[in-house]
Order: sequence, then structure tokens, then C-alpha cells
Amino acid sequence: MPAAEPPGLRRRNTWQRGTILRAIGAASCHLTAEEIHRRVRRRERPIGLATVYRSLETFVREGVVEPAYLGDGRVRYALAVNHHEHLVCLGCGGWESLDACLVPQPPGRTDSGFHVTGHRLTLYGYCARCQRAQA
Repeated sequence: MPAAEPPGLRRRNTWQRGTILRAIGAASCHLTAEEIHRRVRRRERPIGLATVYRSLETFVREGVVEPAYLGDGRVRYALAVNHHEHLVCLGCGGWESLDACLVPQPPGRTDSGFHVTGHRLTLYGYCARCQRAQA
């Protein structure tokens, strides 16, 4: 079942943005902008790649969608309500999601007065297959 659009957004709600958010919410993994575009372009009312990119920029800025940088130069996106961390293999470049966040309660403010609004954590190492290949 696709995720509902989070309430309280300050952006203009268009049918294109709703369609893009539903595609992201229905995915079982993080998607690149191009993968999102492939999912939404074959609709009755097609959506262009530029619209996908602009919408993603808005969603990230407003905290609705989180980008994931997994070491291959491509940005992937997932709903922020599904926040989790990632493991990236330095051998094969594969990645997987951790079910739980390893930073369960980041501080709201640091001692210096910095206001923390979120975080991203990516752990690097070697998957089981690459470890066997190195042995």
C-alpha cells in the first residue's frame, strides 16, 4: 500500500508531486531520479524527468524525502519517515539497508548552539561474498 503524503507541507500540492511521492513510498528500496521517472512516465498523464528532479529537490528541502549517497556517484531517495542507515561494500559496491537507525536520538542542540535537524550515516566495509573472495 503506497504511503500517504505527510501532512503540513509548505509546498504546492500538484498531481505530479503526489504521483512521485506515491512511487517513492511504494518502492521496496531507494530509487534514483531516473528510476522514479521510469515508474511515473508511463501513466495516463506522463511526468517529465525535469519535474521529477524539481520535485525531489523540494521534497528533500522540506524533509519529506531523504537522499542516500551510497558511494557510486548516484543519489537515491526514500521517504524520510522510513529513515534508516546503510552498509556499503568497498569491494563490489553493493549496499544494503539496516533495519534500525544507529543514532536513535540525535541531540536537538549541541553545546555550541548548533541546531540538529537530521543526520545520515553510511557504514563502509566488505560484504560476505567479497570477504570470501579476499580469503
